[in-house]
Amino acid sequence: MSKIYDLSVTLRPDHLENSELQLNRVTHAEAARIFAKRFLIKVSDLPGGSFFSTERIELRSHLGTHFDAPYHFYPTSEGRPAKFIDEVPLEWGFGDGVVLDFRHKKPSEPITEYDIAGALEKIDYTPKQGDIIALWTGGTDRYDVDPRFAESAAGMIGGALNYVFRLGVKIMATDSATIDMPISIMTERFVKGDQAAFFPIHRAGRLTEWTHAEKLANLRSLPGPYGYKFMFFPVKLSRGTGAWIRAVAIQDDWLNSHDVRLVDLSLPIMNHSFEPEQSRISTVDHDQNQRAKAKRLRMPVPEIVHLGAMDIVDTYTHAGTHIDAPHHFGPTRNGQKAQTIDELPLEWFYGDAALLDFSATKRAGDTISRAEVTRELERVGYRLKAQDIVLIRTGAAAHFSDDPNFADRSIGLELDAFRWLLDQGVRVIGCDSESIDGPIAPMLDALRAGRKDRFYPIHYAGREHSFCLIHKMDLGSLSIAHGFKVAAFPIKLERCSATWTRAVALVAK
Repeated sequence: MSKIYDLSVTLRPDHLENSELQLNRVTHAEAARIFAKRFLIKVSDLPGGSFFSTERIELRSHLGTHFDAPYHFYPTSEGRPAKFIDEVPLEWGFGDGVVLDFRHKKPSEPITEYDIAGALEKIDYTPKQGDIIALWTGGTDRYDVDPRFAESAAGMIGGALNYVFRLGVKIMATDSATIDMPISIMTERFVKGDQAAFFPIHRAGRLTEWTHAEKLANLRSLPGPYGYKFMFFPVKLSRGTGAWIRAVAIQDDWLNSHDVRLVDLSLPIMNHSFEPEQSRISTVDHDQNQRAKAKRLRMPVPEIVHLGAMDIVDTYTHAGTHIDAPHHFGPTRNGQKAQTIDELPLEWFYGDAALLDFSATKRAGDTISRAEVTRELERVGYRLKAQDIVLIRTGAAAHFSDDPNFADRSIGLELDAFRWLLDQGVRVIGCDSESIDGPIAPMLDALRAGRKDRFYPIHYAGREHSFCLIHKMDLGSLSIAHGFKVAAFPIKLERCSATWTRAVALVAK
């Protein structure tokens, strides 16, 4: 049995950070009209006269709880090109968690190497390589109520970071808006001529390859200063300077008793993809940010130290590897309000998993029957149990960035097979294609022939059953059918029908 602690803030349009989040919700009725217009059918021809809700969103990649890429700090690190977020090893975001309490520090009081040493001595802990140290400053305690929350917490100075490096730790985290001191304090000192005071912790990434997570939350919910694993897996944003995470701490005896290797199961959010809707990732690079800062401070550009690169992302909640919540399928389930993505228990998205591989036996447009599902489980020698996560490999993901007909590569799971999986206690099913219902053309043909029961049958089943779907996974690197766990925690978007995830398999070595 595992225990999961949610350490993430909620992303919403009316947040109090200093950059905007634009969210356009498309209701089920609106989605029906959009779909009907695109495919020249009547809204009344759709089952129930409605379709599936979605959202389009524009936000920065460093908004909310997120993970910085080394490229955010500078174009190079340790003399080599710095890593973008999709190049950061998953192992960086997974390790034993250690929380050091600095809530007693005032915002103007830096966290020094002596403070770090004293905090470690207080909890009687000696860090080791691979640990992730989190600073508990209280910075996000007022995240939703005070626009000055970013100025309310202490941050590190260079000596403290160097001390942590000497302990072998290269990944850190904070519940503050920045791991450096508050930006207003650094800016004031910088304008007075102290260049070294401006983002020294971020700028350390030029000389030493390291990184950190920012804007954690709920650290007080943890059972102690250590004794759990942190999972900070960033959304796979193509060439991103950072990306959102669903930060969690997890206690699981299986993790404690096994050395694991991490297998990436995610496809990226990328520019010019072959998905139905396009995403746009615009990077404000270091030089651009430097000039913008010079303009704001009315200082010559050469006097401004290089600032971090940032991304502005315009995408939709079904881009890349993503999770459909019950609300996506319909506003109600059996007459009750359907859950949005932020209302779902995290326990659904971590657990034992089974991989059903039909990539060698099925072709695009085929379907997978209940008998074929049970035969595949018998072949690999696995018996499903409640709360298992089932993954279906069809081979479609290999065409994600190569074939403009990627969406037509889908293989459909028959409704009877799907309901049988639910009867076994499965709540989350993942696949590597655009839709687990199969390609759209044959479903449209069935709809026009009056066969509404063959039009997105699994999606419409979401109005009667409680489950989630993970679409567009990359399952090609999984070499075993069972005996592993999956972590696929949804990014915490308020009242949304879907969201992105960084799905990861944890395989015992």
